[in-house]
Amino acid sequence: MSETAARPAAAPPVAVHRSLLSPDFVMIGAVPENGLVDVRARLLGARIDTRALAGDAGIGRVAAAAGLSFVFRYGIAVTFGPDAQAPDALDRVLRVHVIDPTDVQEYEVADLAIHSSGEDRIGPGGQILLTDASPERLLLVATVLARSVVLARDEVLISEAFHQIDPLVSELRQNGRSRLPITEAMKLVGNVLAARHRMVGTVQVDERPDLLWDHPGLDRLYARLEAEYELKERADVLDRKFASLGDFTEVLLDIVQGIRSFRLEVAVLALFALEIVLTVYSMVH
Repeated sequence: MSETAARPAAAPPVAVHRSLLSPDFVMIGAVPENGLVDVRARLLGARIDTRALAGDAGIGRVAAAAGLSFVFRYGIAVTFGPDAQAPDALDRVLRVHVIDPTDVQEYEVADLAIHSSGEDRIGPGGQILLTDASPERLLLVATVLARSVVLARDEVLISEAFHQIDPLVSELRQNGRSRLPITEAMKLVGNVLAARHRMVGTVQVDERPDLLWDHPGLDRLYARLEAEYELKERADVLDRKFASLGDFTEVLLDIVQGIRSFRLEVAVLALFALEIVLTVYSMVH
């Protein structure tokens, strides 16, 4: 089937599209005028203050130069533009609104083409082919790419967590105890809980986007994108690893509690001993 690149209508380069404003994301910038664009989703930080971003009137010019961007409150920005490196200037402006920014280079890139014939689909080379550049279709693509970046970040975090617990498991197996400092143990537990909460509670990787309830005609496009980026499979693998880490964190917390109880008992015995010494001293003198 022949494909023809269609030129989508350019959106006005306003800072914030209030009609698409929600607590979850903000759309800024303008739709690229050519029919073939680069899409770049990247991790900026733990969270983005989208409400403050919506009121930032000075970001419109920088956003329009980069293309059309969807900024998600869970720390991801996705830009549709003529150049994959164009969002760099936009990211410097967005960092004002980023809470707990990160230097981790986690991103996802894709090629997107607009064609007037056929249907929405994924090309043989992974290219995303859309029938038009409607905000709903672009938002759906941005949501899938953003979720893929979140999964990639959590995959790295959980890999690091397993790397950290390997020597602990060996030490427990050989010596029956662990010399891990309490603060380090609690940090490990906190990282695991934060990653789990982010995937299940904040990003909701394994749930259908709310957009599909209002636009059921995009169900097929979402299914194809979800399969292309293996969102469900990756989420299931992470869920099993989280469960395994959860079991270990329970053991770790028991160890930490045992250490604290031992220290408390030692402190109580020391106080008793001190009281006895003072009593004997007072009787002698």
